[in-house]
Amino acid sequence: MSIEKIKHIRDALHIGLSEAKQLLITHGTVESAIEKWNDQQAQLIEIEKNKKYINFSEWFYIKEFFIECSQRFFNTDDTIPNKIKPLSENYAKQLWNTYVSEKHRHLMMVKSDENWNITNVKSFAQEWNWGTSWNQNEYSAFEKHVKHRLDWEEHDIIYFFWGRYTAAEISWKTLYKYWIPFMYEDEMNIVVNPKNKKVLIIGVSGSIGIGERKDTLKI
Repeated sequence: MSIEKIKHIRDALHIGLSEAKQLLITHGTVESAIEKWNDQQAQLIEIEKNKKYINFSEWFYIKEFFIECSQRFFNTDDTIPNKIKPLSENYAKQLWNTYVSEKHRHLMMVKSDENWNITNVKSFAQEWNWGTSWNQNEYSAFEKHVKHRLDWEEHDIIYFFWGRYTAAEISWKTLYKYWIPFMYEDEMNIVVNPKNKKVLIIGVSGSIGIGERKDTLKI
């Protein structure tokens, strides 16, 4: 086997000698080895592009808060994580653009109804400030103060958005039972149920409200 052919494949594809050698053995010629490798990479890119979920272990800094809360409140590091499906950036973007806003990547940038796909937002923060319950680790508070305001079934699949590229798929029950690690005092979040027009808007400093999607489009 020609070392020059192996080096040619290595240099063309920017891979190691051993991988280049295996490609040549498998495909027979330099041209075929390079073509097949490029085809495989294109397929992998397409798979990654269309992937809906990522592993919890790959879910950058947000995962640490969920694990910490699981350890603090449930004495295990997987109680909450096992109930969450983090979305890939591309899939989160698709859902956000459809349900929330094509113009802005975060709720804090929304200044008018024209900026997003939500309308008729009504706050109930005067009746319940989530920040107080959040700081006091009152897990039962969300079920008590929010659940009855939304006609969602407990097993409905919902999307919790931190922004256009960061979201998770969970059940409604998971959120109202384990809501604390989802929230941040200085963030704004939105919760969408594809089966229902109502959306939950979670604002900064404990503000909270319910609005409606302008359409019923589903993905």
